Amino acid sequence: MTPLQKQGWAGLALLLLIPAWVLAASNTTFIEHPMIVVRELPPFLANPETWSNIGITLARVAAGLALGVVAGFVAAFVMTRSRFLGEVLGYYVTAALRTPSAIAAILALAIFKGSETGYALVVAFITFPYMAVGLRDGLANADRDLDEMSQVYHLGLLAQIRHVWAPYVAPFIFAALRNAHALAWKVIVVAEIFGAAKTGFGAKFEHAWSYMLMTEVHLWLLVFMVIVLFAEYGLIRQAEKFVFRWR
Repeated sequence: MTPLQKQGWAGLALLLLIPAWVLAASNTTFIEHPMIVVRELPPFLANPETWSNIGITLARVAAGLALGVVAGFVAAFVMTRSRFLGEVLGYYVTAALRTPSAIAAILALAIFKGSETGYALVVAFITFPYMAVGLRDGLANADRDLDEMSQVYHLGLLAQIRHVWAPYVAPFIFAALRNAHALAWKVIVVAEIFGAAKTGFGAKFEHAWSYMLMTEVHLWLLVFMVIVLFAEYGLIRQAEKFVFRWR
């Protein structure tokens, strides 16, 4: 199947959601008709407050995801280089994997009193174990002969990362990054709602839902889905294609 055909099938799958939306709107009282939502979309997007709240949530996701990626890199490197530290860190990674997002959000926001630090840290805490496990598996599958050769020829750390480890761990990095990215968006909404945030996507969604402003609820959900899909397919997938273009 060619890339154009794949895009065509993907577009058809999205179009099939429209009749399902119309059917749901005609049989429920809390789902607005698509035409109503589309009619309200231009003024919603033209409102500067919409983009300021989207930007706030984007900044929280970016900061938390960056911290989670860095922490995952460090943890994976340590776990593969030291058996003792690997076992110790393994307990923390497993605990982080098993911690529900809602519990982590409540604890982080309670400790940091709903500050921006709390939002970033809860995203980092939830996403870092996925990066750590993915990178650990990638480093564990690396060619040990090449690793030993790099040490014999006294390659620097950056040269080892570029020429020895990166080719092996790149597929694992992108697989882990996709999981961490998707989870980051989920947990930030939970954190904003539980943290009683005044700004951000979760705060505005909670406000609209509490007052049963269903058109506004649909608008926020629609914009949220578009942003997440753009980040996944427009940024991460394109970066992955660029990195693996040599294939």
